Amino acid sequence: MALIQEILVPLLAVNDTTLTVVEIALASGSPVRKGDHILVFETSKTTYDVESPADGYIQFACETDRDYSVNEVVARIFSDQAEAAAAPAPRAARPVASPAPAAAAAPAGHATAAPPLNGHTTEMPVSPEPVRHWEGETVFSYEAESLIASSGIERTVFKGRDFVTAADVRNYIRPAAPAAPAGRATASPSPIDPEKVIVEKLSSGKRREIEYLSEVQATGLTSTINSYVEVEGIFTHINPALKYLKNSLLPVIIYETARLLADFPLLNAWYSGDGISVYREVNPGFAIDIDKGLKVVKIARAGEKSISAIESDILRLSGSYLDDTLKLEDLTDITFTITDLSAEGVAFFRPLVNKMNSAILGVSAIDGKLQRCMLSLTFDHRVTEGRLAARFVQELKERLESYRPAGGAVHQDISCFKCYKTLREDLGGAGFVRCVTPEGKEGYICQACLKGF
Repeated sequence: MALIQEILVPLLAVNDTTLTVVEIALASGSPVRKGDHILVFETSKTTYDVESPADGYIQFACETDRDYSVNEVVARIFSDQAEAAAAPAPRAARPVASPAPAAAAAPAGHATAAPPLNGHTTEMPVSPEPVRHWEGETVFSYEAESLIASSGIERTVFKGRDFVTAADVRNYIRPAAPAAPAGRATASPSPIDPEKVIVEKLSSGKRREIEYLSEVQATGLTSTINSYVEVEGIFTHINPALKYLKNSLLPVIIYETARLLADFPLLNAWYSGDGISVYREVNPGFAIDIDKGLKVVKIARAGEKSISAIESDILRLSGSYLDDTLKLEDLTDITFTITDLSAEGVAFFRPLVNKMNSAILGVSAIDGKLQRCMLSLTFDHRVTEGRLAARFVQELKERLESYRPAGGAVHQDISCFKCYKTLREDLGGAGFVRCVTPEGKEGYICQACLKGF
């Protein structure tokens, strides 16, 4: 009888330091073979299936709809069924690298106080996992690095760990909550009357969406710049490059944005606590939400692709989204976000900056009468400034409007409402006049019919 292997929460992306267990396929004590499906994790962007690494009997140390930190044990494989079916053993307390001075022994099960750090009294909690000694270099998440720097902790206190998350640092520090400023009431949950409301639990995906969008907006240092783009006749030159997404601005906006970001690196970056992290590559992502939850999918190296290649990527990623076959690489390392609500008919809106981005571009619907649409750029003031953001929007507007035919729009498909002659057939070149038909609809009339010939 022996423990064959422990199954730990994997590190799937640098910014996913906790994962949610959304499915457990078997009961503890069940026999498993190597490669059997045993559970499913959900990250901030996708789901991840876990397979058994060995033959034996499975024991789960996790529950569905619960979050678990990277490297936390969620299951074990035993050689004996009875041992696997038993309740998981309680996890040991985490060793403290720098023990506090001698003090009276605390009662069993209680945490002991550690020396103050930066003026805060800290508490060493019972660890949720045992720690195995790691001989290699310790890797810290971005959030952990920021917390360590702001708290004045020595990185050496985590020596012997392979990966340190923000949760690990908070467990070490755990400062007392700061007092609310004088005269300001602290927020408290609103009372819930079960006879008047039905409380629906937030999905793990929605909780992570709130977390990701709150990280930048919580600082209150974001602004939005809006600009109109004149689009009359713009599809005359764009549609020939597109196979399926006719009359859509999204492919050309991704195409031009990716090239423009090379000249605006601070919009292809993010605020990382002590500095600004500028991405080496330009990988814009576009938001998609078709009743399967909001996802942002990546057009990798869009600045090196043609408009038709970007259209193909949009269609491929949208199909993968609908089929639940998106890969991790489709959802990570996104350096700038574009959210297109043109299909929803919105006039304009204020998009929210995503985590590990410094800006997001919103695309509104085309106004059919005015023949223009609104671009809205929300940006993080900690990374850039309004003047630079305004220049970016203005240059993007000029690039998009350059697709319009010289000298104004050319509508080759319009026809005279009286004689049905098309503009292409107007050999005299006199042009058509916009008018209101006797039925009260907008239309066009050729010069011949207008003059009564």
